[in-house]
Amino acid sequence: MTDNKLILFIKYPVLGQVKTRIAESLGNDYAFGLYKSLLADVSVLTQQINAETVIVYSGPRGAAFDQFPGITCILQHGHNIGDRMYNAFLDIFSTGAEKCLLIGADIPGMTAEILHDGYDILERTDIVLGPTKDGGYYCIGLKQGSLKSTFFKNIPWSTSLVFNETIKSIAEAGLSWASLPVLSDLDEIDDLNRFYHSASVNQLTDTYQFLKQTRIY
Repeated sequence: MTDNKLILFIKYPVLGQVKTRIAESLGNDYAFGLYKSLLADVSVLTQQINAETVIVYSGPRGAAFDQFPGITCILQHGHNIGDRMYNAFLDIFSTGAEKCLLIGADIPGMTAEILHDGYDILERTDIVLGPTKDGGYYCIGLKQGSLKSTFFKNIPWSTSLVFNETIKSIAEAGLSWASLPVLSDLDEIDDLNRFYHSASVNQLTDTYQFLKQTRIY
């Protein structure tokens, strides 16, 4: 079994509770369909990397993810997203993992090569971050011994300051970090358009096909 772990930090797909910013403009049914497409694509991604995937989810206890047969699922716990992310790392490192990446499901540009680079970077630095164009991050990776609760405290989540404030916290801890490529998430209608018209988009993905078949934005 590999010492590399991949935390898939996601919500269980419940109508009206996923991709809520998209839902405000395009409706809950659309947002639900989009999210299920994203889950299908990230399921394929997890099969392409040399790491054991663990789903750490929010939603009904004992939920079963049809897209991820046989993958261990752990319920998120904590008072806020920072606590839940910290606890996810704490839980996985307690199993003996040496290197661990945490990702979500709404970055269609993420590839197995990017994640493999993340694990490689952790051979020579303490932390790896994958920044998003809106000032957040799509991936945070740590190696055994580098986890600090301060990386997830007093961070203004869901703002353009997340990445920079996380870097400050890492510097204050005296640890090193490196960056993965900048990618875009799918939170707004403009994000959908940019992804759909991207020259590098994989048109075989479930997400692309969903957007192609439901051009209502």
